[in-house]
Amino acid sequence: MRLIDGSQGEGGGSVLRIATALALVNQEAVTIENIRKKRPVSGLRPQHLLGLRALTDLCGGELVGGKIGSESITFHPGSEWKSNLSVNIPTAGSIGLILQVFQVGMLASADHRVTISFQGGGTFGKWAPTVDYIQNVTWQIFKQMNYHLELSVNQHGFFPKGGAEVTVSMNSPSKLTGVNLTQGEELKNTTISSIATTHLKNARVAERQAEEIQHNLAEHDIDATTNISISDAKNPGSGVLVYSTTGNAIIAGDAVGEKRRSAEMVGQTAFQNYFSTLSNQCSVDKFLADQVLPVMALASSSSTFTTPILTKHTRTNINLIENLTGAKISIEKFDKKFQLSVDV
Repeated sequence: MRLIDGSQGEGGGSVLRIATALALVNQEAVTIENIRKKRPVSGLRPQHLLGLRALTDLCGGELVGGKIGSESITFHPGSEWKSNLSVNIPTAGSIGLILQVFQVGMLASADHRVTISFQGGGTFGKWAPTVDYIQNVTWQIFKQMNYHLELSVNQHGFFPKGGAEVTVSMNSPSKLTGVNLTQGEELKNTTISSIATTHLKNARVAERQAEEIQHNLAEHDIDATTNISISDAKNPGSGVLVYSTTGNAIIAGDAVGEKRRSAEMVGQTAFQNYFSTLSNQCSVDKFLADQVLPVMALASSSSTFTTPILTKHTRTNINLIENLTGAKISIEKFDKKFQLSVDV
């Protein structure tokens, strides 16, 4: 039995997600105390509880203390894997955050395939990876590691009502390989993917988000293909992603629409996130770093990448991953970037 202090580092939900997913991989029970102790409202929130219950259901495990507000839980991983799983989210809770748990936990079993149907929840939300980002960035990196995951969206969901419908296929590899991510000499396949709900069609929100990014890219002589989507949803919402391939890296930036925030500001934020990584000659953006580290730590060979900023999430994840996997993650600071090496 492992005992994890949930207040360590940034003290948020990422400690919970990584600790339980790696407990499944290690087939070792874990107790997490002081859950989200540093947050204004401590303890489990509905979204965290949904993720824990879904992981428990996936592997046939047992969850003790799983209730809203709980500051301590014990997760006993199982080994009776389901091939089909249904996850119902009655709120706008992030599907992306639940997928972060699954994409690590699935590595407990080689050559296993599971189909997950999400009913409800959000495909776009603040402080969480969007499904567009996961599909076009995160999982494209994992594909290079021999880890294949796919998703299809039947309906998008936005805060506050959610209502998404998403189907996910996960295939754990027989052998997960490491990857050394580096920028190449030229950008390829630069794409802008901009979405808004039908409520915002007349205001041209999706188009304006994309046009802001196009304008910024043009100033740096970068051509892009633009995909505009107008989606039915339970309430207004929008989001935008810009990404390019270079070498074996994917440079990306995204942003989600909010009330009293113009479409142009949303587009500008996405571009700034993208250009921060590109201009500093990094191979991973500051948000992708903490998503790829747990998977890299479980590979059969070592991995490296560079990132412009080490977020609190990433620093917290590094300490936790080293403690739970035995991998060694070293950090080397350069002028405008950090190089991370994951030695297994």
